Amino acid sequence: MVESCGLGQRAKKVRISHLIEVNTNRMTNIKIYMTLLSGTIFLFLLLRIQGAKLVNEQHAPMGIVSLELAPTPEKAKDLVNFWQQEGLIGKAYRNILWDYLFIPFYMLFFYSLCGSISVRLKGPGAKWGVLLAFGALMAGILDVLENCLMLLTLSKTPNTYITILTSIFASAKFLLLALCFLYVIPLGARLLLLKMKN
Repeated sequence: MVESCGLGQRAKKVRISHLIEVNTNRMTNIKIYMTLLSGTIFLFLLLRIQGAKLVNEQHAPMGIVSLELAPTPEKAKDLVNFWQQEGLIGKAYRNILWDYLFIPFYMLFFYSLCGSISVRLKGPGAKWGVLLAFGALMAGILDVLENCLMLLTLSKTPNTYITILTSIFASAKFLLLALCFLYVIPLGARLLLLKMKN
């Protein structure tokens, strides 16, 4: 009888320890997500504010993004010439350099969320989550390559190869991030509602 009580107490202690460990891991994960989300939002707003003067309805309606998606060397050259005339080349450089700090935050944020959601699903939803987690990493790599090419464009006359590659990398990056966003929002909200009900 005494032995049974001892076993029961040990089992209870193990269960309590397990619950504490699970809750600690959850709190750690939440802190990581919130840190990445806060960094992503802060740097996104900083980039928008810092690059606000780069926006021009005729030459650069989307600011630095207009250079990312410039379809031809002529368009890129026209944009760079405009920034030079307005004394904004330094601001364009700094905007790109700030973007290097932004990349790891949004990349790891979407990677973590897509991966976290995928392990809680089954079937196609889980597979898509894994693919998009790696897609988020690929988006970050494409962003780094795109930034390197834009720095080249700002420092010398744009050529066809650099302009086309920049546009391809930027388009692929935006597509991957859009897919991550479309995966995270509905499925993340669904999992959150199910957790609240339980």
